[in-house]
Amino acid sequence: MAGIIIDAKVDRIQVPENLRYFRLIEEQKERCAEIGCNGQMFKFGLGQSPFPVPAPLQKALSLHSGKGTYADPIGNTELREAVASFYKKNFRLDIEPYRVITGHGAKGLIFSLFTLLTGSVIIPSPGWLGYLPQLRILNVPYYRLYTHGAGNFKVRPNTLEAMLKGLVKTQHLLILNNPGNPTGALYSREELTAIADVCRKYHTFILSDEVYGLLTYDPESFVSMGEIYPEGTFVIHSLSAGMGAGGFRLGSCIMPEGSSPAIIRDVAKIAATIYTSSAVPIQEAGIAAYRSENEMDQYLDAVRNILRIMTTRLARLCSDTDGIRVTIPKAGFYFMIDMNPMANLLQNAGIMYSNDLAPALISHPYHIATVTGEAMMAPYGDFFIRIAATDFDGEEALLEYLERSPASDAEEEIFFTKYGSDMIEGIRMFKKWVTDIRDGSFRFSAP
Repeated sequence: MAGIIIDAKVDRIQVPENLRYFRLIEEQKERCAEIGCNGQMFKFGLGQSPFPVPAPLQKALSLHSGKGTYADPIGNTELREAVASFYKKNFRLDIEPYRVITGHGAKGLIFSLFTLLTGSVIIPSPGWLGYLPQLRILNVPYYRLYTHGAGNFKVRPNTLEAMLKGLVKTQHLLILNNPGNPTGALYSREELTAIADVCRKYHTFILSDEVYGLLTYDPESFVSMGEIYPEGTFVIHSLSAGMGAGGFRLGSCIMPEGSSPAIIRDVAKIAATIYTSSAVPIQEAGIAAYRSENEMDQYLDAVRNILRIMTTRLARLCSDTDGIRVTIPKAGFYFMIDMNPMANLLQNAGIMYSNDLAPALISHPYHIATVTGEAMMAPYGDFFIRIAATDFDGEEALLEYLERSPASDAEEEIFFTKYGSDMIEGIRMFKKWVTDIRDGSFRFSAP
């Protein structure tokens, strides 16, 4: 029998960041075992909440675990009403429940939207890798919109307009990740308004990926693009980041204001074709999460403050390293290191391209595991590193914070030192790596 023939487009799909990250660690462990090294791996790559699944979700899942029937592809009525109420309370979006679509995680919903819409897609770079493979699977045309440190790696309206002017006069879709992955940056109301004005002018919709919105350190500072540009924005959210339930695979999308019932039916048709529906017990857990106001408010307040303590302090600890630039996050558990000021030194050390950074960082004796290069949609010639501040005992940290939250900057520093010790040591090792590059004692040799 002849061998299996693979479609050529599969080769154009980058390995998802989580698979790439785990392979990186396992391969380095194998190399270390050959030389008798069992040193600590400093894990800065896994973009997953370190906190336990909130009690209301766990309880609801247990109570409804016997429900094995098929569900509505875009979510049952009670769930969609719960999401609409949650958005009104938390994000100031007064939306009709019929505009709420739920599905198999944010990724599943995004894939459905890419299938639904015609026209080209504009993706800011650097950014989250997850959009690009889906577009390649679907053969959807796309353009990368490069962002720069001078603007904190945010989309600039004038740059966006310059790109849209040069494109075919048809429908387009801009992906806007707010708060940002990998930078932790947050768009202001004024910035969002300026972007929306450009999009209105050029018949461009926005897919506003707001999965980290609940993790904004100052909740009042978060503004949803759905509030600014309601007629042109698809707002994406999920249980993954804010509610510690990535494995539950339940996401939601607020469709643009004025979406017709026919468009909602089209989304349902696509969703039913791709994944049938979200599991009923998961939908029930989602209802509990969105309706457990006091308990979820307490959980979210603690989680966002713990992440603020951990992530901003880790970023500042990193930022005093000569020759690099660091984004100081306003939300989530990521920040980004820009090593382009050291480009010549990196290349002298054998780190020629952005994809070389990850294997160089994890090499012995540094053992720093993180995401770099095309795994964060960085151009080959730009040296960016994404740091995920998630390698700590989230359950223990949450219990202590709920029992007695730090009441001063000094107490927050003690909390950070106690729970962030492995990450602090990892940043110290990163600084050593930078020093070794500077003095010429590190030389990268591709494995």
